[in-house]
Amino acid sequence: MLKSFLQNLFILSAVVGIFACSRPPQELKTAESLIETAPDSALHILQHLSPDKYKSGESRALYGLLMIQTLDRKLLPLKPKSLLDYSISYYEQNPEPDRLACCYFFKGRTYKYALQYEKATIFYLKALDEAKGSKNYLLLGRINFDMGDIYNIQKDFGAARKKFYLAYTLLRKNNYQPQTFYSLLYIGRTYHESKEYKKAESFYKQILPHAKDSLLKAALYQEIGLNFYDSKIPDSALYYYKKIISYPYIGNNRAIRYHLLANVYYDLKNTDSAFYYAKNAFRYEPTIRTQRECYRIMTNCEFIRGNVQNVTSYMNKYVRLGDSLNIIDAQTKGSYIESKHNTELKYVKTRNGLWYSLGFIILIVVLSYILYTQLYKKSKKEKEQIHEKHLLQKTNMHKEVLVNHREVLQNKIKERKSMLAPERKKADQTGKIAIDRKVYEELLHIHDTEYFYDEMNSELNNLVNKLNKLYPTLSPREIMWCCLSLLQVSSTDMYMLLDTNVDSLKKMKQRLAPKFNLALVSELENFLIKLISE
Repeated sequence: MLKSFLQNLFILSAVVGIFACSRPPQELKTAESLIETAPDSALHILQHLSPDKYKSGESRALYGLLMIQTLDRKLLPLKPKSLLDYSISYYEQNPEPDRLACCYFFKGRTYKYALQYEKATIFYLKALDEAKGSKNYLLLGRINFDMGDIYNIQKDFGAARKKFYLAYTLLRKNNYQPQTFYSLLYIGRTYHESKEYKKAESFYKQILPHAKDSLLKAALYQEIGLNFYDSKIPDSALYYYKKIISYPYIGNNRAIRYHLLANVYYDLKNTDSAFYYAKNAFRYEPTIRTQRECYRIMTNCEFIRGNVQNVTSYMNKYVRLGDSLNIIDAQTKGSYIESKHNTELKYVKTRNGLWYSLGFIILIVVLSYILYTQLYKKSKKEKEQIHEKHLLQKTNMHKEVLVNHREVLQNKIKERKSMLAPERKKADQTGKIAIDRKVYEELLHIHDTEYFYDEMNSELNNLVNKLNKLYPTLSPREIMWCCLSLLQVSSTDMYMLLDTNVDSLKKMKQRLAPKFNLALVSELENFLIKLISE
């Protein structure tokens, strides 16, 4: 009897021990409770801990999530990414929908901050899927707010406005005042960005009573000033810009204020003040768009002053940033990704419903083999049609992006050749070739193989990497031809860049087709377009 008692006691102790080990440590629970109200204290606690001390995967996953949450709340870089990746992996294998949704949200934010809007949107949608039915209104509001911000940047103003309204509704339930106000503020921004300046002005007046502190007032006055500036009322814009210059700020708002002041001073022909504020904006971590606009102002100011050397320097930086922005702006619209995602979800539900219904009917009625075969073939055909439609949409999307890249490149080539035309006219044949090469060296860095490959991977959906992986026997000249061909570089320039002639190029294409398992040379272009669409 004593032996039985001891055995039961041991089992009870083991169960209690396992249960205790599975619960998050007290210090993590404390940090979690402080993130929204006292993020400094939460960060202090987490920085004095190490994820390696926890043997439990659950505790390590929670530590990673809490650290990223706290860093975000403190407006600090969301690093290292390994912390969040571990948390995502754990919660995907050990489902906790609310925590996994939170992880997906912050993963989306890391991509958003890196201006990778397509990837950000995909993770925000994953977060919404996981948080479906959740009452975590703060998380749901933040997800929709971030998606609205991306849509607004991508000039999809109607979709952005809906997201901000939804974010406002959700955050108000949580009584989270700052973010609720910013949701309203960004609704006004959608009107301003879509050039509905009167609506924006009226909306800003309505939400003015909600700006309870100097930080919120500064954000609102900043938007009001910008709205006046874009509606061609510079005096009113200058009034608001001067009003907020010394107000507290978060993130890169000080850089934006300096850029806005520089803009209005330049329009008022006060070049010294314009140059001062544009240059000093770089002290406050400006975004790439703010940087580009500041370089534009500085270029114009230096041109007026006659400082030619500085004009060239600032103009080159302006152009380089413009190229980067073209790549960013060429990304697929978030609203399209969301619409496609929702369509796929509906399709999955429909498909699952079909199979459940079919199973139920089979159990009740015991359908004949012929009927089952017919239904199966019909279902398979529908799937193939949907799959083919999806592939066609994806291919068409990449074709549109490729056409945009081609147009941008062709315009740049024409502009650059036009600028060099006087110099080219005076040059001999060798000099003309050198000048023509110079154009492509400046625009595509054609002789810097690593840089050129990186550019082509970025512009053509990883084409170079795909070619190297799938067809390792391709020569560098063949890879270069594939890229230039898709960008529709003229035949004359192609001969020059590949250092070849008509017959040699023809032979190279004839050798290239069999390497891709193509019967005809004429199939090369469609093959390459299909490759960048995969």
